[in-house]
Amino acid sequence: MKQSDQAVLIWSVLALAARMQRVLTYKELGGFTGIARFGLNKALGLIFSYCDQKHYPELNAIVVLERTGFPGGGYPKKHTPLDFLVERTRVFAFDWSSKAKPRSGDFGAAQPAPAGAAHARRK
Repeated sequence: MKQSDQAVLIWSVLALAARMQRVLTYKELGGFTGIARFGLNKALGLIFSYCDQKHYPELNAIVVLERTGFPGGGYPKKHTPLDFLVERTRVFAFDWSSKAKPRSGDFGAAQPAPAGAAHARRK
């Protein structure tokens, strides 16, 4: 499965989790999607880039490490723990169901940002 196809699959799971105001661990997300836990990062990076381009909250911010409750070190943007909590609140408050679900080709244009890359933000 291509990474863009993985991103489509992951998107639906994350949009539902956000509606339920629930974070998911990488292990849970892997279990729900059938994608190996260590294979999730690139697809999550595509989701981050897509959200950044669309000026949506960072939907991938609700995928966390079980031991810390925060995203892992490969997150595409540098955040403090408080920044992650604020972003999580934005994700939970956003109406994901009002937006068209992205298709595989939509993620082709969204290239994942390098780990730790800072993007201009609109808050």
